[in-house]
Amino acid sequence: MRYRPFAIAIAIGIGIENAFDAIFDSDSDPDSDSDRFSHTLVSYNVESVNNDWIPLQPGEPIGVVALSGPVDKDKLDAGLQILRGWGHPVIEASNLHREETYLAGGDEDRLAGFEEVVASGARVVVAARGGYGASRLLDRIDWRDLSKRGICVVGFSDLTAILNPLAGNGISQIHGPMVASGLSTRYNATRLHSVLLGELRGGPLFRIPEGSVVRSGCAQGRAVGGNLTVLTALIGTPWEPEFDGSVLFLEEVNEPLYRLDRVLTHLRGSDKLRNVKALIGGSLRGCRPASGRSDLWRRLLCEVAPPTAPVVVDLPFGHGAANLAFPIGVTVEIDTSALQIIWK
Repeated sequence: MRYRPFAIAIAIGIGIENAFDAIFDSDSDPDSDSDRFSHTLVSYNVESVNNDWIPLQPGEPIGVVALSGPVDKDKLDAGLQILRGWGHPVIEASNLHREETYLAGGDEDRLAGFEEVVASGARVVVAARGGYGASRLLDRIDWRDLSKRGICVVGFSDLTAILNPLAGNGISQIHGPMVASGLSTRYNATRLHSVLLGELRGGPLFRIPEGSVVRSGCAQGRAVGGNLTVLTALIGTPWEPEFDGSVLFLEEVNEPLYRLDRVLTHLRGSDKLRNVKALIGGSLRGCRPASGRSDLWRRLLCEVAPPTAPVVVDLPFGHGAANLAFPIGVTVEIDTSALQIIWK
């Protein structure tokens, strides 16, 4: 089913790149064994999974979870106010205000908070923030249960470790702002709401500035990706995404340029990207030195991408001020001659 485009949201989604070009890279602070793995994580091929989109329904509850680092109370309250303003009940995880060193509670607390929110009837679950910790829960999550319930997680950064395995199980996820990380910015919130409602389906997700086209072409595939470091850390685990046939979205934050080179060189050496259809680069906020960063990033992406794959950079997703939500697991089409990426 297709949904009527929402004019204001599309205008924000496809026009904000130029309006906020100067701030995308702003440095402002914005017990399981292998048998259980095989039972809980469904193997998949990215070209064959049918990721049907299930829009957020009127009055449907929205869950808020803390699967990673501790959450700033003021930022959390501001984001919760945005969610409630959409007219949906909000179900909060019991560990939202907990702090244990660099985590929002112990592993058991964070997982229990997630499971409680899901059991309470929230199908759409928005992460409070990233940081670190989601990957510690991967061997404890009941992936089949989440898939059967149609759980859609919203997040980015550390949540890359959750979004891609869930999308691989057949349920589309959302890479986008989190409750205490970016949601209080009006255009980020408006865009996320529109994606949740399915109002951008069948239309442009991103307009591509001409200067952002590194290698031209047209390609179609499943949207995969998120944070480069987190995504690469999944390689060799049961939660490694299927890169073949994908349109791969990559962003990073606060990493020296040599580490970007190291991680992308590892990806190239692993041969994981040999059948990627296109590479899409997002924000590189805080990746230093800034001098020469753009040229190096472009060159590195071209090195790891197949020779015929389109390569685009500097799109507004990730840790920059503009973090426009887009679905993971759905089919997208990139056409550099039309300067757009479409949600098919």
